[in-house]
Amino acid sequence: SIGADGAKAIADSLKVNSTLTTIDLGCDIFDNNSLGDDGAQAIAESLIVNTTLTIINLDGNSIGVDGAKAIA
Repeated sequence: SIGADGAKAIADSLKVNSTLTTIDLGCDIFDNNSLGDDGAQAIAESLIVNTTLTIINLDGNSIGVDGAKAIA
């Protein structure tokens, strides 16, 4: 499980990323990364400055309304 703290660390890395175009943080019914709203908000903030990432999968991460709004 990555969790919100792990998502924040990934988000920090994405802010300076210049090569990664795709990231898959999704999970299935047997696994849950549990990014939650806090993790989703951190990822969303990193996407403001990241111009390289074009595909991100956050499926199955317990992201609620607040996290979804941040990503949108």
